[in-house]
Amino acid sequence: MVLFKKLDQYLLRYFLTSLLVVTLALDFTIIVMNMVEKLPSFLDNDVPLTTILEYYTYFAGWAVAKFFPLFVLLAALFSVSLLARKNEILAMKACGRSLYRITAPIFLMALLLSGGHFYYNEYIFPDANKRRLEIANFEIERKSRESYARVSRITRQISPGNFYTLNSFNTKRYEGVDFKLYNTTRSELTRIVTAKMILYRDFQWMAVDGVERMFGEDRSERFKEFDSLVIPEINDKPEDLARRMGKPDDMSLDEITYYIDLMKRTGGPYIEELVNLQLKYSYPLTSAIVVLICVPFAANPRRGGIAVSFATGAIIALVYFVLFRIMQSAGYSEKIPVWFAAWAVNGVFLLIGLMSMFTARK
Repeated sequence: MVLFKKLDQYLLRYFLTSLLVVTLALDFTIIVMNMVEKLPSFLDNDVPLTTILEYYTYFAGWAVAKFFPLFVLLAALFSVSLLARKNEILAMKACGRSLYRITAPIFLMALLLSGGHFYYNEYIFPDANKRRLEIANFEIERKSRESYARVSRITRQISPGNFYTLNSFNTKRYEGVDFKLYNTTRSELTRIVTAKMILYRDFQWMAVDGVERMFGEDRSERFKEFDSLVIPEINDKPEDLARRMGKPDDMSLDEITYYIDLMKRTGGPYIEELVNLQLKYSYPLTSAIVVLICVPFAANPRRGGIAVSFATGAIIALVYFVLFRIMQSAGYSEKIPVWFAAWAVNGVFLLIGLMSMFTARK
């Protein structure tokens, strides 16, 4: 027994062909726009053609990761509107196929594509995107790799009442500058360690050339100078302090989960990463949700046509991405709950899609 019948296969062939054309066309358009923007850098820094081609190979993958739901939206509009204009949708209905049955294979394929989009975003795209950023920063913009190895103004909590600061840290040499460690008990300062440097050697942290000051309950103070002092309280590894290249939404699922756990342990901010963690699940589902909106609209032959479909797709995409960014920003600023920031837009569009399906002519 085949999963899709012949008529379903016919619908899917139109849909997938449209998806391929839309993806290639929009991917190429986005690449050209970016190429025009970066052309001065290519010329000023004498970037080799092979480097440019490699960069845009990865850039094409970035465009797919970021805009795939838009590609699905336009493909659904184009394919169904073309069938409607040729009265093939009307013929299918005359043969007993309801709009629900016509939509079913496209919706199921969109669900499969959503799963593929999620897998691509989490297990293929992150490594490729890191390489894209490396090419952009070091081979096109000619930025110093040394500057990316240095992290500035670090503050980490070891445990409640105990934290340390660093003015800067070199993630390649495992060396920090201007180290300060603070220990408190019941909100009273009990110990301060200051050092010119801190080094990570033999799997332990060692403060170099500093002073240790200890405070008693009677407000007495003792201090001693040291050439080196092991700091066993710090459990962070040098890689924990490394600057990550790219934005939180460019991180993989494993990376962002690890980062959230690290920030919980060390007392750093992680609300943006929590929002993006939820978005990693909600965003790929957009591809399936928009199908419920597009098919009822495009199935009406009076609304068909490439120009109308493109305009409709552009409006839907604009509304979606504006609302998406508004909710994301509200989630970042903790004005709304994390789950609401990630799922509210999809919930609204799902409701609109279901209403469109129920109210459309069957």
